[in-house]
Amino acid sequence: MNEQEILIEIESARVSESTSLYLSELQMVAVPEEIGKLIHLVWLYLSENELTSLPEAIGNLQKLTWLHLESNQLSQIPDAVMKLKNLTVLNLAENQIASLPSDLGKLSNLARLDVNNNSLRNLPPEIGLLKFLTWLDLSENELESLPIEISHLTNLTELDLRKNNLTTLPDEIGSLSELTDLYLANNQLRYLPASIGNLRNITELDLSFNQLTTLPSEISKLKNLTRIDLRGNSIEASSLTDLKNGMVLI
Repeated sequence: MNEQEILIEIESARVSESTSLYLSELQMVAVPEEIGKLIHLVWLYLSENELTSLPEAIGNLQKLTWLHLESNQLSQIPDAVMKLKNLTVLNLAENQIASLPSDLGKLSNLARLDVNNNSLRNLPPEIGLLKFLTWLDLSENELESLPIEISHLTNLTELDLRKNNLTTLPDEIGSLSELTDLYLANNQLRYLPASIGNLRNITELDLSFNQLTTLPSEISKLKNLTRIDLRGNSIEASSLTDLKNGMVLI
């Protein structure tokens, strides 16, 4: 689809007051400003293009709740995205984003945030303002630590931190009491904080391919844990006695 055809598609969506628009896999290098006229849009798919930025007009789409920008060439979250206060799903996977903006908290209605496979080295404290998040994917980045403010994400049920450079977890991780799935594979963790025992709803815990030699005794408090992956570690046998019977140990 060439630029003229994209403009025709946008005009057609404007006339019909469409709530969704799919402009993925088109090798687009820029989104036309005319996109800002689609004030009825709820879902917008711009994934798998060659975008390095978005027009300011995107900020006009105040009904937008789903925005897919995965597999582009974004080096930062475009400023216009910060104006989309009703976003509940934001997918930025497979870009080149090196940091998250300090005004990330403006997207206070986000429930799902996917920033996997980028170049993040740290997270801003403001990540803790996204209090409605239930699903957060930060896998395949370069994170070396987590801010203590992550403890404010008390509605999180799934947290994916696989393939980062984490050496420790903050004690505050234990505040994520709604977590059911925690993925920590392929980091450099040497130990787990005792607060891990506060994650009473967790059912799946992936600790594979770290540098763990022991597990905290508090792991015995995880009564709902049904699957734990310890491959690629050198866990002392005595640490395994705290795991409950019936758990799938990998």
